[in-house]
Amino acid sequence: MQGSRARRLPWTADTDSASSVRRHIVFIHGAFGSGSDFAPWADFFRRAGFACHTPSLPGHAPSDAAVLRPLRISDYVASVRERVQGLPDAPVLVGHSMGGLIAQHLAATVPCRALVCVASAPTSVLVPQRVAWPYLLPLLPDIVGGRPFRAPPAAMRALALHDLPPEEADALAERGYESGKAYRELVFGLSHVRTHAVSCPVLCASGTLDRIIPPRLSDRLARAYGAEHMRFARGHWLIAASALGDVAVAVLRWLESKFDGG
Repeated sequence: MQGSRARRLPWTADTDSASSVRRHIVFIHGAFGSGSDFAPWADFFRRAGFACHTPSLPGHAPSDAAVLRPLRISDYVASVRERVQGLPDAPVLVGHSMGGLIAQHLAATVPCRALVCVASAPTSVLVPQRVAWPYLLPLLPDIVGGRPFRAPPAAMRALALHDLPPEEADALAERGYESGKAYRELVFGLSHVRTHAVSCPVLCASGTLDRIIPPRLSDRLARAYGAEHMRFARGHWLIAASALGDVAVAVLRWLESKFDGG
């Protein structure tokens, strides 16, 4: 989108300060990451007039295996819920990958304006695609054992960042630790969301070239919520700066269509 200030949403204020912007967005990052993963989107939506919040999940910034060792998805949900409940207004929730699963839990339990699931983990078993198995097999002992572990840079480049420009992929490939217990819940579909309790508008955005979340699972997730489903000829890292021009712009336009004038 050229010049994101050109058309300011009518339901936002004329300033970027969190105290005066009328609408808030909480961005929830995925496994092995931190709130900084959403920096490109936060900058984009802030310039569009939103108050943007990019919390890091417990044990992720800084990455700390000792802190992560006992944590589960429910601990992540509780941490972000505390942040959401401290806001002056119900926010839009945007979650990427594992963060999408966390956002779904939140949307089922706290008031929110909308839910945007970006390359989101499903609420069911995440069956790896064939291309992922060579990278996943060495990690299975830690996942099954519930021990904190890192995603090797080679796995990140091959599975999550494969369609990004090389410089961008290199900058994102080195990741922190993730909780083995939380990841085990994600992979085996053990973190059940009360989908019927989500009453806000829902948008699903997925990549047809995603090597982590199979398209059929993204389709199933969208059907579960009766959500609009936007598909992009991209991989898993839809929140990359290089994807702002199509993915983030499409999400912004969807929000405008839902809340324009109200």
